[in-house]
Amino acid sequence: MSILEQRTQDSVSGGKSLTETLEKVMRQIEYHCFTDLRRNRIDPFYTELCLVIAEVLVLNPESTLKINGVLMYAPVVQEVYLQLRNDHVRLVFQNFHCVSTRIYNIKAYLRTALYNVVFELESNYINEYNSL
Repeated sequence: MSILEQRTQDSVSGGKSLTETLEKVMRQIEYHCFTDLRRNRIDPFYTELCLVIAEVLVLNPESTLKINGVLMYAPVVQEVYLQLRNDHVRLVFQNFHCVSTRIYNIKAYLRTALYNVVFELESNYINEYNSL
């Protein structure tokens, strides 16, 4: 194990490294499905989303973070993030690209969007269908 890997391992909760967690997140959301066949590459935005998810998942249980401007304990947010799947991430991607105003804290926006999408995915599909 390299010094960098050891430092990363020592600095995160419960010995979970960010790299290991990132790999698990990529499997969880089926990252490979985001390949754009025309360009034969994955949009970097999906990689950023995976990093945001992984970062939250390695937080210590005593940590807090803001979601929708509300301070929440990390284990609550982690429990919700563990439910994220491919469709959730696609919806966050679509919604992000529809935003017409400047987002000043993109990381906070994405954390909130990822948290909320777990609760809103089905309602979004119903809403889309009803608005046709």
